[in-house]
Amino acid sequence: MRLKTQIILGFLFILILTLILSGIFVYYLNGIGQNYETVLKGNYRSVKATKELLVSASKIDQLLSRISLGDNYSNPILQEILTTEEGIFEKNLLICKESIHGLGEEQIVTNLQKEFDRYLSDVDKLSEAEDKKGYYFTVLQRQNENLRLVITNLIDLNYTELSKKNAEAHQLYYNARVYVFIFTIAIMLIGFIAIYNIPQRILKPIHELTLKIKTMALGDYNHKFNENAPGEIGDLSRAVRILNDRLSEYEASNLAEITAQKRRIESLIKNLNDGLLLLNESKEIILVNTAACEILDIPEAKLIGKNAVELSVRNNVLRELLQTIKQTEDDPEPLSDDELKNFIKINHEDGSQDFFTKEILKVYDHKEQSQSTFLGYIITLKNITSYKKSDEAKTSFIATVSHELKTPLSAMNMSVMLLQDQRFGSLNPDQQKIAASMKSEVQRLIRIVTELLDLSKVETGNIQLEKKSINPTDLIEYSTSPIQAQLDERKIKLEKIIDPSIKMLMVDPENISWVLINLLNNAIRYSVDGGTIQLAVQQKEDKIEISVQDSGPGIAEGDLNKIFKKFVQIKTNGQNNSGSLGIGLAISKEVVETHEGQIGVESELGKGARFYFTVPA
Repeated sequence: MRLKTQIILGFLFILILTLILSGIFVYYLNGIGQNYETVLKGNYRSVKATKELLVSASKIDQLLSRISLGDNYSNPILQEILTTEEGIFEKNLLICKESIHGLGEEQIVTNLQKEFDRYLSDVDKLSEAEDKKGYYFTVLQRQNENLRLVITNLIDLNYTELSKKNAEAHQLYYNARVYVFIFTIAIMLIGFIAIYNIPQRILKPIHELTLKIKTMALGDYNHKFNENAPGEIGDLSRAVRILNDRLSEYEASNLAEITAQKRRIESLIKNLNDGLLLLNESKEIILVNTAACEILDIPEAKLIGKNAVELSVRNNVLRELLQTIKQTEDDPEPLSDDELKNFIKINHEDGSQDFFTKEILKVYDHKEQSQSTFLGYIITLKNITSYKKSDEAKTSFIATVSHELKTPLSAMNMSVMLLQDQRFGSLNPDQQKIAASMKSEVQRLIRIVTELLDLSKVETGNIQLEKKSINPTDLIEYSTSPIQAQLDERKIKLEKIIDPSIKMLMVDPENISWVLINLLNNAIRYSVDGGTIQLAVQQKEDKIEISVQDSGPGIAEGDLNKIFKKFVQIKTNGQNNSGSLGIGLAISKEVVETHEGQIGVESELGKGARFYFTVPA
């Protein structure tokens, strides 16, 4: 049966129930109406007629009394009135006969007719009576009283019958209410059951199909469809079955390929020389390759499904990786490789060391992070031990060569100074010019060699701190005295601002002085003659900040993020600083960070530059 037909039949069923209920109402209302009509047509007419009989009997008695007691018995008007009243009495008596509803009423009406006939016979004898007055009082009046007594009995009987019929009508009304209420409740229950069952019966196969389609969307294609169902449901079942078969075939055709691709990818990942870990958003390890297991020194079975935070308690490599992840989470701006200290050193029991770079990538389901869901982390560990050893060899070679070059360069510098000494003889102007140029170049080479030696100390980690408690004023004086001659030569004013609340500093005076002298030399180099350099020592929360503000040309915004990198020289006024290798600020950065501090710069073109570094209070 088609859905349209089922819906129409359901509405027809409800309509039939409504018509049945309406018919029951009409039936009982019609019965109540007929009952009341019977009461009105029967008993009410009889009661009215008996009352008229009583009135007519009284009037006849009055007329007879006037005739009997009056002087003119044969008064034609009274006789006419008497005849009329007798006719009225006969008419009402006839109504009573027609309205008889029982044997008791019939007997009383019969007696009434006999009494009235006897009364009329006695009335006719009035004209023949010699003593009319006596005849009236002894016969007619008594006979009239008997007649009225019978009429009164008839009235009482009619009232009794009327009350009985009224009670029956009330009972019928009460029964009608009860039956109508019962039928109404029954029909409503049937209607509610129909309203619930009919849609359920219609919608049940649709719900079943909907559930199957939802499970199909989740990849479950093992369903049986009632294709023999009548109407639209059968058509829909057949269509969904075809769709299910097509999807199942498609799934089967792709499953083997997807499984093969998955195995191929897993095989590639597991055989990578670089370590690879995949963490979900809860930092649980969901994939790890063989190289990563060897780096972590933990079997794969003890890594998969485990939380990296819990494992890091007993594993230094995981702990360092999670610290790097925390850095990226705390700082919304991406950190540079240097800021992340982008390598891990692993010491083995035999004394050997391995070095690995670490790359941590956050994974989202869309490119736009603001509109995507965070999925987890991909951590890559690449073995750079050979490169690190080559770098250490390079650093060691630079340190050795620099050390070997420093002695002859110092001798050359001394020789040039002796040539310029007048006590060993005077030089002509051209010779003096050549000697001065040689001295400048030798001193530049000595600075370069010194910087290379300092760089080798930084790269090999040979910076040894000897922290001492020192007064900030003494530290400033100790750092500015070597450059006082340069300040005087270029007439540059040095302003010193020292926070009086800072009593002592706990630093390595030699290393911090080297940093401060390097910053002051840069400030002097780029400041104009007669300018001002401001040196300040201030308290910044739980840090002490030392800053150098110059009045030079400033640094472009694009160069601020690379100024502390090794071998980087920033162009100022279109020229490079040819007197340096560009490693002074890189060394300064390492020294400050060894003190657990931070170094930075603030600058705008044309407004000078402010270099600052902090040390713990």
